[in-house]
Amino acid sequence: MNKQAMTAVLLMAYGTPSEQADIEPYYRNIRHNHANPNPPKALLDELTRRYLAIGLPSPLARITQAQGDGLQALLDEEAPGKYRVYVGLRYIEPFIAQTVERIVADGAERIIGLPLAPEYSSFSSEGYHNIVRAALKEHPDIDYAPVKSWWRQGELIDFWSQQLEDLKALTDRPDTRLLFSAHSLLRRIIERGDPYGREVTDFAKAIAAQAGLRQDQWTLAWQSAGRTKEPWMGPAFESVARELVAEDGVKTVISASIGFVAENLEIRYDIDITLKKIIQDEGGRLIRLSMPNDDIKLLKTLRSTVLDLEEPQG
Repeated sequence: MNKQAMTAVLLMAYGTPSEQADIEPYYRNIRHNHANPNPPKALLDELTRRYLAIGLPSPLARITQAQGDGLQALLDEEAPGKYRVYVGLRYIEPFIAQTVERIVADGAERIIGLPLAPEYSSFSSEGYHNIVRAALKEHPDIDYAPVKSWWRQGELIDFWSQQLEDLKALTDRPDTRLLFSAHSLLRRIIERGDPYGREVTDFAKAIAAQAGLRQDQWTLAWQSAGRTKEPWMGPAFESVARELVAEDGVKTVISASIGFVAENLEIRYDIDITLKKIIQDEGGRLIRLSMPNDDIKLLKTLRSTVLDLEEPQG
């Protein structure tokens, strides 16, 4: 009897420091393309302060592993023994390239690369795939199948829209506004035709439509821009939130950070601390929708994404 071929599913994410001693090497890895990858002390101190404010260890590492374990369980139900799920991180161990070597050693014949970001960008998403491709140059017999967008999956749209439907009495109020957000991207990348901005916008529209919201009940802004001299996509969600409360009479801002699938620094600090304070200082209140984390709807979304890629293409 022939042994069943194993397909590896490689979940890829940014990664997060587990303890304070990890922050500097983690930041250095993020800055590896800079002429001097060593972070300036002021920036390192600021990043350290932000992580200490949300508490270490960050929940992200645990959540990412839980997403991998949950996906493994669902794939085992679908096709026992066919898939093995791995987690590889971009800027901290287990690094993506190291995980690829482990996958090769485990005898996989195919790797499905799945970045844990629902919307595709030729900058961020493709960056993950290029790491895998480089690691596989010495293993040409292994097929690599990159996943691009997966925000169109019904379970993921439903995850967000159901929360909004549960808040219908609040969203129907004229002094409430839904604020969708996603990570900003360098403007020059968007200007080259990168689809990221369009995909985030279309994702927001799909969620709002399923929740029965009118266009005037929600808006979209960009968060967590990098600290570079180059311009990033806007408007920034801090300025949008401030204007909603201070000038438009909004009393409640509902935050839906649809560019992320887990509670990371951008959620725990940029929204839960910074954005909340901005809104409160103007006399409003912030309600943040729950993140997918390892919710069953997110796990089913990932399973469907894998299985869709396995279907024969006509």
